[in-house]
Amino acid sequence: MKLDITLKQYELIFRIVSAVAAEFSHGAGRSCLFYNVNGAFLLNQIFKVRAKPIAGAAFVKLNEEGDTVAYAGEESGRFYSSPDCFHCWVETPNCIIDFTAPEYSKSEGRFLGSVPIKMFQKPKIKMSFDPHSLFAPGDFFFEENKELTTYLLKRMASIPASGDLANICLEWHKKCKKSVLAEMQVINDLGETSLIKLKAGSISSSW
Repeated sequence: MKLDITLKQYELIFRIVSAVAAEFSHGAGRSCLFYNVNGAFLLNQIFKVRAKPIAGAAFVKLNEEGDTVAYAGEESGRFYSSPDCFHCWVETPNCIIDFTAPEYSKSEGRFLGSVPIKMFQKPKIKMSFDPHSLFAPGDFFFEENKELTTYLLKRMASIPASGDLANICLEWHKKCKKSVLAEMQVINDLGETSLIKLKAGSISSSW
């Protein structure tokens, strides 16, 4: 099955949204909502991919030893998602994409050991049956919580700066059409100027 974007296209979106998040949001590993809401926005605006951010519980197996990043709460052996225990990702008609994947090692999800820097873009049909059926690195189970998704997106939209930051990401990406723009100058409502530098590093493989 053909994926929605290439690894290089994914990498550029990640480098832009993570750079903006580092300056204006919660920083590495703590901005899944920011990364994936804006990632979905860029997919729609730049690549014309029908993409939407989704919130819920998420699990990804990271290595052969069985270490798993788990974004969920647990009670009496059952997993759940809530405003305090959730992950956000992007869904398209065919794929699940997570723009926070290169920063799994900095996340608050539970895991052990080191985590490689990789792209997460998987066909939906590849998803495991449940969180207990993750056998190989890259196996995943994401469970949408529709009420939580609505609540979180409304809460984010109520923050006046959210739209401005989304447009900063969009304009930055547009300026990278011919060559990657290493930094972006941003002027706030008070006339103060910030110089944001593109996230360093590259992504050479995928989960």
